[in-house]
Amino acid sequence: MPMVLRNRLIALLLRIAIFALYVTSVGVYIPQFGSFWVAMCSFSVEMGIAGMVLVGLEIVFNLIDLRHGIHGVPAGPYMPIGLPINVFCILSGTLYFTSLLPINAAPGGTYALLFHLTLIIGSLVDWILLDEKGTVRFVNGFVAQLYPILFFIFAYFRTVIWPSVPVYNGFMYPLPFLDYTNPNIVGHAFGFFGLTLGSVSLAIFINNLLAGRYGFILKAED
Repeated sequence: MPMVLRNRLIALLLRIAIFALYVTSVGVYIPQFGSFWVAMCSFSVEMGIAGMVLVGLEIVFNLIDLRHGIHGVPAGPYMPIGLPINVFCILSGTLYFTSLLPINAAPGGTYALLFHLTLIIGSLVDWILLDEKGTVRFVNGFVAQLYPILFFIFAYFRTVIWPSVPVYNGFMYPLPFLDYTNPNIVGHAFGFFGLTLGSVSLAIFINNLLAGRYGFILKAED
């Protein structure tokens, strides 16, 4: 039996709680950049908004699905899109704590802590407990790389179009290792795409594992 909460009402309440956390944390974190448009240069902020929209749509689907009764698997998003969004939210939150915060390349403080913990915990709860399992193929992980590629292109051309507008604290790039003047930029770029592709691929594997898609492996071992 795929791992998913089989109570539509509890799922709805959990999603409302996650959505409230998203709205609150996004609302208090964006002003820390000083400008909405500067904040939108941040990978974390973009994914926070994407995660908020995703959970908001899930609430709508969940409400409609209540007509089938309280008990049962709650309606959710189209997982080839929903799973990468959750993964990128978790990844961006992790990158903040491991790469940006130590060098003060993004706003810190309580608001940032709330925001990035929401990205990680909210996405994990939504994916593991509430979302459908076993419907995402590995090819979807490659398609999902379209967003990191577009983000990488945007991060470069932003500095060309607005050369005097830093993202935060003098840093021109939303992720400092994407700086094209760095002699290791090619390696960093491959590392970034490898990280995003690897994270989504691992999540797809876990998603299928939780759905019982790899039961034949366990049978073979028996």
